[in-house]
Amino acid sequence: MDFSKFVSLLEESSLFFPNVATLTDPFEGFLSRPTVQQITAVPEELDESEAAKRKRIAEHNLSFFRTGRQLLYVSCWHENTHESVAMWDLYLKSGEGVAIKTTLSRMKEAFADNPEQIHIGQVKYVDYEEDRIPFDNVLYLALHKRKSFEHEREVRALIMNPSGAAGGLVSVSLNKLIESVYVAPNAQEWTHDLIKKVVHRYGYSWQVKHSGLESNPLY
Repeated sequence: MDFSKFVSLLEESSLFFPNVATLTDPFEGFLSRPTVQQITAVPEELDESEAAKRKRIAEHNLSFFRTGRQLLYVSCWHENTHESVAMWDLYLKSGEGVAIKTTLSRMKEAFADNPEQIHIGQVKYVDYEEDRIPFDNVLYLALHKRKSFEHEREVRALIMNPSGAAGGLVSVSLNKLIESVYVAPNAQEWTHDLIKKVVHRYGYSWQVKHSGLESNPLY
């Protein structure tokens, strides 16, 4: 995240959860073709009246999922044991930014006192022309993406909110959430120092590290 978003995080003790419908991938929150076909399938042996009834039920179900998409809000995280050059390049356009390191257990603890019901899950990457998506829980809509996004290796925190807003802040315990803070690879030394000072000014003692991508070879 860029520096301004990091300061906002410290100031608000909250993470921003955008609505799924506002994300850049137009397939976000939609079912795959085989899933829609499964929902709308009408057995040939049914008489005309029963077939019409099945079609009405199918349309009602699809309408439910269309509405459900508007209720889903997510906080997106990259899962990896190492830093990713691609993620730095994709989500930070300057050297004035940071990456937050956490763990799944920390994330769960950080949201434990929030009155909202927070769900956390790994995103599965599927072929929307070939693969089925489970539809017994509307949350699955936000936990599937196209295979083209596999490089993101996402873990998402999710909430449902009927407000219909483009996004909102969700309170979180930052001390429980954050293990350490990494400063962008191409950040200047003064940026690193400034981020350390800001962290301490807000009363936190996390390690603030420069990205390991800037380290030098041994010889």
